[in-house]
Amino acid sequence: MTRPLISIITPCLNRADFIREAVESVLAQNYPDFEHIIMDAGSTDGTLEILRTYSHLHVVSEPDRGMYDGINKGLLRAHGEIIGLLNTDDLYSAGCFEAVTAAFEQNPGALAVVGGITTFTESPFGPVTVNTLPAIGPDELWYRVIQGSPVTNAWFFRPSVFERAGGFDTRFRFSADRFFLIHITLDMNVRPVAIPRVLYHYRQHSGSVTLTTLDSRSPQYGSLRMKTLQEDISGLEEFLARSSLPREVHHYLRQAHGECCYRLTATALYHHQWRLAVNTIKRGWRRNARWPLIFTAMALHRLLKEVTGHG
Repeated sequence: MTRPLISIITPCLNRADFIREAVESVLAQNYPDFEHIIMDAGSTDGTLEILRTYSHLHVVSEPDRGMYDGINKGLLRAHGEIIGLLNTDDLYSAGCFEAVTAAFEQNPGALAVVGGITTFTESPFGPVTVNTLPAIGPDELWYRVIQGSPVTNAWFFRPSVFERAGGFDTRFRFSADRFFLIHITLDMNVRPVAIPRVLYHYRQHSGSVTLTTLDSRSPQYGSLRMKTLQEDISGLEEFLARSSLPREVHHYLRQAHGECCYRLTATALYHHQWRLAVNTIKRGWRRNARWPLIFTAMALHRLLKEVTGHG
C-alpha cells in the first residue's frame, strides 16, 4: 500500500553536537515514504561533515535570514503530502509518523494534527524528563496557541496550510512559529486533530533560545531574553490592534501581552535597562488598565518561589 509522503524540514546552524540524533530519530520511524530536508545556514563546526554521511538527506547549505527563513526555503523544496518541522536538537518519538498518517487517514478533511511533547535534559545517568504536555484539545486551543505552550513541532500540516498562509513571517526571529499558529487558527480556521500520545521530544540545554537552562538574570542570556520578549510583545500588539476579535482570543492575547510585559520589565530592571523598563511599563498599562495588578501578582509569585526554593 502506498503511504503518503512525509516531508521533514530542519533548519540548521552549527549543531554538530546534536544533529546526528535528530536525523536518526527520523530514520528510526521505519516509515517507507519520507524526505528529510536540511536547510543549513553555513555551519563551520563539522555539522556538514556529519550530514554527508547520510545519503538520504537533502542538504542545502547557504546563508539565510534566520531559522524561519530557512524553513520557508525548505517548504519551497518539499514534495510531501504531510509536512513536519524538526529542530536539530530535538527528537521524534517512536511511531510518530505512523500515528500522524493514521490521524490524517481517519480525518481526511483535517489540515493539521498535533500530538503531545516531552521536554528532556541530559544528566550523567542519561536523559531526564523535565515535563510532559498533552496534545492541544479543542477546548484549550486559544490558550495554548496564544498564551501557553503551542508545541509547534508536534504539529504536522497539509502543504496547503503553508501555501495559503505564505509561510513564516521572517520579521520575527524567535517567535514566528507562535504567530504562524495564531494566524492559521484565527484567520484560516485551521483546527488540529489531537493525537493522544507524545510525538516529539524537546531538548533543554544552554544553547537553546526558548528551552535554555540559563537564567535571564545571567549576562549571557539576559540580553537575548530581552530581545525575544520585545519581539513577543510587538507581535501580540499587532493582533491586539485588530478592530474585531473574538472575545476569547482578545482575552488570551491581552493576558499574554501583560505577562510578557512583566517579564521584560523585570529583566530590564535587573540589567539596569531603565529606559526599556519604563517603556515596557507604559506598553503594558496602555493595553490593560489592570496591568499593574498583573505585575504585582507575578512579582510576588516569583518572590515566593525564590524564598521557598522552588524557583
